[in-house]
Amino acid sequence: MFEILKKNLRRLNPFYKERKQEKTVVKKSVFEIDFDKLQKSIHYKIIDKSFFITSLTHRSFLKIKNNPLKIGLISNERMEFLGDAVLDLVVAEYLFKNFPLNEEGDLTKFRSILVNKKFLAERAKHIRLQDFVLASYTAKKSIDEGYDTILSDAYEALIGAIFLDSGYESAKEFLNEEIFKKLDIKWLNQFDENHKSKFLEYVQAHTDFIPEYAVIKEEGPEHNKLFTVEVFVNKRSLGIGKGKSKKQAEQEAAKNALNHLDVLEKMGLTKKKNGVQ
Repeated sequence: MFEILKKNLRRLNPFYKERKQEKTVVKKSVFEIDFDKLQKSIHYKIIDKSFFITSLTHRSFLKIKNNPLKIGLISNERMEFLGDAVLDLVVAEYLFKNFPLNEEGDLTKFRSILVNKKFLAERAKHIRLQDFVLASYTAKKSIDEGYDTILSDAYEALIGAIFLDSGYESAKEFLNEEIFKKLDIKWLNQFDENHKSKFLEYVQAHTDFIPEYAVIKEEGPEHNKLFTVEVFVNKRSLGIGKGKSKKQAEQEAAKNALNHLDVLEKMGLTKKKNGVQ
C-alpha cells in the first residue's frame, strides 16, 4: 500500500514529471544526433549527452510546429554564453604563455582574431558541426549559404558542453587540438602591429641612429592619465602620439613616424658606408 502511494505521489510531483520528461526528450533526441559520429568528429568521449543536445539545439528547432522532439528542450544560447567565457579564458592563457614579448594591446588584438565569428565558423565546419546541429530547414539552408553565426554560436556552445561535461582542462584540450595545434603562428604574427619595432628596424636599416622617445605631457588624475609622447631621431622630431599608458603613446608616436618616412629621408641621415656618409 505504502509503495503504491509513494509511486502515485512521485507521479503527481511536477519535478518528477519534469525529470522524467527530460529523460524522454534525451532518448528521442539521440535519434536526431549520431553521437558515435560526433565523438569521432570532435575527438572527445561524451559522458552526459544532454549537455551536447542542448549545445546543438538552435532556437529555430524549437519553433517548428508539431515537432514532438522540441518538448522539454532549450536553445543553446545559455550554453553559448558559458562557452564564450571559457573560450576567452583558454585563448587568453594560450596567448599569454606563447607571446611573452607582446604587449597587452597585441594580445587583445590576437584574441579578437581567435574568437571572431568567422574564424569559429571555419573551425566548426572543419569538424562538420553542421551535420549535428538541430535546426529548422531555413536555418540549415542559411548555414549552407554561408551564414556564419549559427555555426559559430554552436561551436561556442559545444565548448560550454565539454566544460560542463568534464571540466576546464577538457575544454582546454579540445581547443588545443582543434585550434592551437593547427594554428600557424606566422599567420597570427601578420596581424602584429608593433609600430615601435617596425620603426626601429627602418631607422637602423637606413641611418646610424636609433629612435628616442620622450614624454612631453601628462594629463588627468592618477587613475586616468593621458600621456603624450614624442619620438626623435638624432634629436629631430618624427612623430607624436597619445595614450593611456606610456607604451601606448610610444606605439602611436612610432605609427605616426612610419607615416612620415619621407621626412626622415629628407633629413639626410643616410647610413654611413665605410666611414663615409
